[in-house]
Amino acid sequence: MCVSGCCVASLLDSVFDKLFVAGQPGLTPIFGVNVLKSTDGTSFKEWMIQSGKAVNTANNYLSGVRTVSEHCGEDILQITDLADLRAFYKEYGPKGIHSGIGASNSGNVQSGLKQWLDYQSFLQQGGESVPVATDPVPKTPSALNQILYGPPGTGKTYATIEAALEILDAQWLAGNRQNRKALKDRFDELANDERIRFVTFHQSFSYEDFVEGLRAESSEENKQLEYKVEPGVFKRLCDTARTQSVDSETGVRSNPRIWKISINGSGSSTTKTYCLEHGEARVGWGKTGDLMGDLENSEYYQGLGSGDKGTLEHFAQGMVVGDIVLCIHSASHIGAVGVITGDYRYETNVPAGVINDYCHVRPVKWLYRDVNQPILPLNDDRQFTLKTVYPMPRFSWADLLSYLEKQGVAPSVPLVAKQTEREPHVLIIDEINRGNVSRIFGELITLIEASKREGADEALSVDLPYSKKPFSVPSNVYIIGTMNTADRSLAGLDIALRRRFVFREMPPKPELLDGVLVGGVNIGQLLLVLNQRIEALLDRDHCLGHAYFMPLVTDARPEQLGLIFRNQILPLLQEYFFEDWQRIQWVLNDHRKPEPDRFVYEQAKALQTLFGDGVHVGAGSKTWCINEEAFDRMEAYAGIIDHQARSLTSEVLREATHDEFTVREMKTGSIEVLRDGARLAKVKPSLRELAAALQVRTINGMGSDLNTRALGRAVLGALQSNRA
Repeated sequence: MCVSGCCVASLLDSVFDKLFVAGQPGLTPIFGVNVLKSTDGTSFKEWMIQSGKAVNTANNYLSGVRTVSEHCGEDILQITDLADLRAFYKEYGPKGIHSGIGASNSGNVQSGLKQWLDYQSFLQQGGESVPVATDPVPKTPSALNQILYGPPGTGKTYATIEAALEILDAQWLAGNRQNRKALKDRFDELANDERIRFVTFHQSFSYEDFVEGLRAESSEENKQLEYKVEPGVFKRLCDTARTQSVDSETGVRSNPRIWKISINGSGSSTTKTYCLEHGEARVGWGKTGDLMGDLENSEYYQGLGSGDKGTLEHFAQGMVVGDIVLCIHSASHIGAVGVITGDYRYETNVPAGVINDYCHVRPVKWLYRDVNQPILPLNDDRQFTLKTVYPMPRFSWADLLSYLEKQGVAPSVPLVAKQTEREPHVLIIDEINRGNVSRIFGELITLIEASKREGADEALSVDLPYSKKPFSVPSNVYIIGTMNTADRSLAGLDIALRRRFVFREMPPKPELLDGVLVGGVNIGQLLLVLNQRIEALLDRDHCLGHAYFMPLVTDARPEQLGLIFRNQILPLLQEYFFEDWQRIQWVLNDHRKPEPDRFVYEQAKALQTLFGDGVHVGAGSKTWCINEEAFDRMEAYAGIIDHQARSLTSEVLREATHDEFTVREMKTGSIEVLRDGARLAKVKPSLRELAAALQVRTINGMGSDLNTRALGRAVLGALQSNRA
């Protein structure tokens, strides 16, 4: 059930009276944006365009708002109350009960309604809800193909949002660069509009996933198993980029189904001519009566064969507004192409010149007439069958549009935007170097080059191996890849790939962490020193990214730093250095730190005890161990930067003594244990011994063992309580 909303034209007049400047009727600058006074969507559309939306996007969003109006029975463009509009968006938004309204076009419905809400908020609140750049942002042409490369954790995937918005909506990016949530919301909005697609390459990713492949399914016509050509993520994006350039006023929906229809057979006839000239599609069997009525009691309908019943069901219910119809010229040639613009209706009296029983009607806008092109190249070398109406799943609207353009067939109405006016679309390929690029791209490695794109002077197209249909890459398709240099260095990439992409380095940025202090340790300086040592021992491709440490910006607890080092940094170093523990120790500066502060230490093997005399094992008589307690000591992290810095370790916050043990909590939060005045390298065994003597619990409420810090504080608390 929809929320109620009333017509508040008087409120609109009041708002415009306050905002418009006297003496400039019809068009007035408001907060740097020219807004037209109207309630038919004109001002709304103009506002969206001047806010940075492309004309086609504005048209699609306006159409989406009208779809909501049709569904709920109220004119949304007459509703300006923000509470009512928010209630509508809650129901029709991404998670609302009516989120599927508009079928595959629901992204435009949701985005359009959100834009109308933002527009009204803009008018009523001085434009604060939707930042609009008053000055045009200089547009620097973006590279068609680019790769963001760098070591792990440098924010490459994170940066793809800004990189995509730089292409798709530079105005929005300029006005919201410091507002990450606004950028992510705009990114999601564009993704819902199918202008952004995201994919991650991996070792099993193939050409069939990326371009096109075969999928087994049962045929609707003969119920036999067939292998249908299924487009991959890149071809789907190219199809969308090509078809979304079609003027939205033509009414073609996103991903429309394609239907064959025979209007009075092949060739020309007065019935077919009437339909083409009057924007209709008609079929016979008029004696059935209205197909939306009670057909169970129609003796004529019940006497029809299953094929004829299927035709009528397709015509009345299968076709939806926005679908494409192909009217045949002959069994092998297309006669006309149109788009369904209205619902089925039944006419008792047919117009003059139309066959008497052609009473079943669908409104159609005929986009192409007198086509006279063969269907075979599109339909896997198959002719039209005798059935009057049926779906044609072997090709898409994009395939048909591209085919007609290539054959030089001119549309009957303005249809396709110029190359320079087409809205850009972006494909983001995460971890592009983890897949076999040559195998995944195949022949497209040539077509993605700027000079080979559709519309360029040196444009090329290829016949795809499965569908056998011609394919080219539109000029409004952009590719953004990310590449982890630790997996494969830039020098090892395919030369063909390197030549066709622009590479943007994403280095670690320790300066982003300079203001982050954990227990007195500067995390930015810590990362800088670690990377200097890694670069000296390996190369810059294997540095550590700042993203590993970014959680410390909002949670600067020593425990959080310990988790990062134990679960992420140390395993990464093990992978980098192939278990060469001595080099790992050099990176962490452990070879120069006191034993309790070493993350990695070596332990002599008792070879004689293991093997006895006379056995010579050879080199490598030591084993390497990880000191778990070091991850709880801030002195261990401070020692990475400077092993001689003692300022952190010299201040004791509190201490207590029990028998021969002295337990200290340092100002850094670290715990030290001395036995008979000698500092112990490993403190946890002694803390457990003291905990048992003092009856202190060694597990937390979740049933896990207390770490060194928590156990030390518990023991100190018990000792101080006993003393009191």
